[in-house]
Order: sequence, then C-alpha cells, then structure tokens
Amino acid sequence: MTNEIRNTHQEEAPALLQFSSKQEYQKYTDANPHRVIVTYKKGVYDVTDFLDCHPGGDEIIKDCNGRDISDLFHSSYPHQHSSNALRMLSKYKIAEINDKSEKDDRAPTSEAYPLVTSDYIQYKDFRISRKEGFILQTFKLSKEQYLDFIHHPLHLDECKLFTWKFFEFFTRNKWWYIPIAWLPVIAYFVYCGVTYDYGSDRSFMDRYIKVDSPDFSGTALLLSFLFGMFLWGLAEYGLHRFLFHLSEKLLFNKWIRWFHFMLHGIHHLIPMDPDRLVFPPPLGYLVSFIVFTIWNFMFGGNLSRILYAGTFFAYILYDYQHWWLHHGKGGIHYYKDLKRYHNLHHFFDADQGYGITSKLWDYVFGTVIQVKEQKLSK
Repeated sequence: MTNEIRNTHQEEAPALLQFSSKQEYQKYTDANPHRVIVTYKKGVYDVTDFLDCHPGGDEIIKDCNGRDISDLFHSSYPHQHSSNALRMLSKYKIAEINDKSEKDDRAPTSEAYPLVTSDYIQYKDFRISRKEGFILQTFKLSKEQYLDFIHHPLHLDECKLFTWKFFEFFTRNKWWYIPIAWLPVIAYFVYCGVTYDYGSDRSFMDRYIKVDSPDFSGTALLLSFLFGMFLWGLAEYGLHRFLFHLSEKLLFNKWIRWFHFMLHGIHHLIPMDPDRLVFPPPLGYLVSFIVFTIWNFMFGGNLSRILYAGTFFAYILYDYQHWWLHHGKGGIHYYKDLKRYHNLHHFFDADQGYGITSKLWDYVFGTVIQVKEQKLSK
C-alpha cells in the first residue's frame, strides 16, 4: 500500500522547482510579491493559501515572508510545532534550494500524510472519498482506522459530511446562528424563573428570585444568573473531556464512532473549518436538555430556570470565543495565550487542555498541557 501511495503522489504532484542558490530563490520571491513564501531546511514553501487557516494567525507567517523558519518552527515561541504541522507544511512545498556552497541540512524527504487530492484522502490502509459525505464512510472504518482518520488534522477547502445537500445544509453553522437560536430560549427561561410558582419543587432561593415575592432581590437574581454562567465553565470542561473526547475503549462500535464523529471528531479532523466551529443548534438543544435535567434535579424551582439561562448565556459567549480562538486576530495577552493553548490541544495533545474559555478546570483536574514536555518527532 505504501508503494501505491507514493506512485499516486508522484503522478499528481507537480515537479518541484530547483534553485541553484539563495540568490536565485530571492529573485523568484521578488518576482512574486503577492505570495507568502518561506524556506524550511532548504525546502521552499508557498503558504499563501494557508494564511487564513494558520492556527496561530496569519500575522506570524506574513512576518516570516521570504525568511527561513527552520529554527522558529521548532522553538517554543510563539509555539512549538508538531509532526502533524510538518506534514501539513509539506503540502505547500514548491521548490528546493541546491546551494552546494553551504552545508546540506535539508529535511529528510517524506510524503505528506495523509495524501490529499481533489478526489480523495489516502491513508495507510484506507481511502476517504472527497466527493461523498464523510459520515457514511466512517461506518466502513475499523476503530484503528477511525482513530487514524481523526488524529491527523487537515486543511481542506471543502468537506462534506453528507452527500445529500439537504442534510449537509444543517451541518454548517455560521457564528450568527447562535444568538438567533439561543437568546429566545434564554429569555423564556428567565421569564419562567421570575414569574412561575413551582409549588413543591421550589428551591431555597425561589422567594428571592420570584418578582411578586415580598423577599424579591434583584441582587439575588443577578447572582443566580452569574452562578449559572460560572457553572457553564464546569459543564464545558465535563462535556469536552468525557463526551466529546470519548475514551478510545468506548469507540468499539461503529454507531458510537458515528456519533462521536458528528459530535466532535469532524472538528479535530478539520479544526479550521469556519462553518463547523459553533455547535449545531439541534445538538445543542439536546445537550441543554440534559444540563437542565441535572440543574432541576439539583436545585429545582425558579433557581434551576435562572441557572439554566445563565449557563447557556455563557455558552453563547463560549461559542463566540471558540470561533475566535481559531480565526480571531489580535486581542489582549490573555486571549492570545488561550488561542495558543487551544491550538496545542488540536495539534499537540488532544488528551489534555479541555478548557476553552479558561484553563481553570484544567488546573483543578490536572489536565493542563505542559508545553516543555512536548517532544517533536523529526
């Protein structure tokens, strides 16, 4: 199979340009001022088409235009790069510099893995068609193949979950879908929380929350809402760690793998897809029902409704922040650090770093990504 992949790659990949010196390479970059071109160990890479999808933002790459990134690529600033990143870089290789006057320190020749063409994605022992929806194709994969599939992040211009356009439409979600889908729900639960009498299901806080109660307190209402927002951080961590990242032992069944792929596997396969960064409202409503059931069991009455409203108001902020962590630019140091941290989760260690809006619960439960412990396979 390895030989088959190599032969296919040789047939489809364009021939690399050959520069006999750095001066010749420099003339080429001067003749293409609108392209962003870098070198890595005497390989030349045109990364213009990757600018919008670079996890660290486009500014870093633009600053490196025309420069060698060999040392930067392996340093801890602004972030270390994994072997996955090296494979992704190889996709953009256009030339080699054959300067015999300098030491030949070029990187070992290796194929990009997986091999991506306009028609398919070729892995070690299976192939995924890009002309058909990925969802049904996951049913044909073994557990080992499925893990290989989702653990190699890709930069694809187009990815179809369903072959049928009607179903495919509902898998793509713009960031502005979220407030439209959730603000009316939040408003309804606030209304229920401050007006309804839940009788035997009352909580200890209901008399301070219900507006027609003589003990009503706006401060108590606000604190309850804010506590609901705080609870989202814990729910976010728990959902991400235990539901979105199911233990590999639980992925023994094809239907479980299908559910996992729909829920979160697709995001790890194509983490920079802008239409699949916010949670689809139908799935969100299902998760919210589970969360409300838990809150109602634990607190009951008006309080559970206000907590629900606060929790999912924080969820809206979470979805916006998640989109920004992948595609946002600039910002204060705190968010730049979170952006770097979240990219480590995607490209270094998917089994650590579950916090998205903050690292708080990663510290509490001991799942903080330790950058210094990361080893890059060369």
